[in-house]
Amino acid sequence: MKILDIIGDNYFGNWTKCRTGCRAVIIRDGKILMSYETKNDQWMLPGGGLEENETDEECVIREVAEECGVVIRSSPCVLQIDEYYEDCKWLNKYFLAEVVGETARHLTDREIEAGMEPRWISLGEILSIFSTHADYDGTDEMRRGMYYREYTALQEILLSELPESIREKVSGKDFRIDDLGKSGSKIFLFDEFVLKCEPRILENSPESGSENSPESGPENSPDADPAGAREAAFWEDQDKTVEVMRWLKGKLPVPEVLAYEKDEKYRYLLMSRIEGAVACDPYYMEHPKEMIPVLSDALKRLWSIDISDCPRKTDIDTVLAEAEYRVRNDLVDLSDTEPETFGEGGFKDAEELLSWLKENKPSYEPVLSHGDFCLPNVFIKDGKLSGLIDLGNTGAGDKWMDIALCYRSLKHNADGMWGGKVYPDIRPEVLFEELGIEPDWEKIRYFILLDELF
Repeated sequence: MKILDIIGDNYFGNWTKCRTGCRAVIIRDGKILMSYETKNDQWMLPGGGLEENETDEECVIREVAEECGVVIRSSPCVLQIDEYYEDCKWLNKYFLAEVVGETARHLTDREIEAGMEPRWISLGEILSIFSTHADYDGTDEMRRGMYYREYTALQEILLSELPESIREKVSGKDFRIDDLGKSGSKIFLFDEFVLKCEPRILENSPESGSENSPESGPENSPDADPAGAREAAFWEDQDKTVEVMRWLKGKLPVPEVLAYEKDEKYRYLLMSRIEGAVACDPYYMEHPKEMIPVLSDALKRLWSIDISDCPRKTDIDTVLAEAEYRVRNDLVDLSDTEPETFGEGGFKDAEELLSWLKENKPSYEPVLSHGDFCLPNVFIKDGKLSGLIDLGNTGAGDKWMDIALCYRSLKHNADGMWGGKVYPDIRPEVLFEELGIEPDWEKIRYFILLDELF
């Protein structure tokens, strides 16, 4: 267990009073359980003071039950922060915990008056809130101290489970968490680095034993795959991403792999951070004459790379095989598609779409394909391409996959479908003028439909 000291400016140099408090860090689906005082707009990790004849674990279990109405299973203490103010020493002990049940809340009079209630809030949001601790300097010393303590504790705990080779590179550096995306990954954004922690087993995959999967019965549990074939394929795909990134070094502006580790829960990829702003940044959306030529340049640079020794193959047959796996295992989110893809006038279901895609394969035009060429994955600085990110699908693939996804991204970032704001000055068709090609609408439709299964 690590012990940190926080010494206040008003500390007398020795203490005569000491109090111990125990707090829980409960994380579920990227969110953390917080106690929120609605009358004061104040957040805190659930927990409170140690009572007489009570163990630390008993204290944190009781306090969380009283404040939040949940029963938890707690780890041993993972972090202690000792605070020194005036003549007092405050021992703050932190525990990792998980919810195992519900119970009635029992608030103190002060907590009732403050309007305390439990809230699940994203890790990124609460770190952002606690990072404002300096704003209360001189105006609300109690909140300043508490927010600084909780900010320090969460940063320390979130990084404590990282592999040593990565932790030593990022230790002591401030970060925020990016909650965007649907992959279940945790993205830690440092000033110089990006750390992506990707789950070993994808959410709702057959390996996870999801109730929504038609093949999640006992005969298809992880124990029914003793050779680890599904797991091996998944790990191989993740390893390929790192191999592709290293292969692209010097060929394209992509993040540099600084460290790559795996354990039983996650794979950890520490990368250099790309400078600039994403192509869908409001500035570039309002200046399409600056943005679209960069998209065109990025595509041309991708296609100029010799793919004879590319580590990953993403041709149509390979992508269709993965799409079939997703359809067979109920991994397709039908609610996150183009409005016309399914339902009246469209396909009946993912199975019917998959059959159509197999029967209508277009001719193959092999290039180095990004695989997810959309505006948030293209960075621009000083009017030029500064980097491409999210290379999990990059490989020797079809030229029109990138064109189709880029066109769709331009269209929906401009029409307000993605982001909510309409940019009337953007004409997605300008992309073809910049590329110097005629749009093949049949291929564009095909690859947009293929992407609906991912």
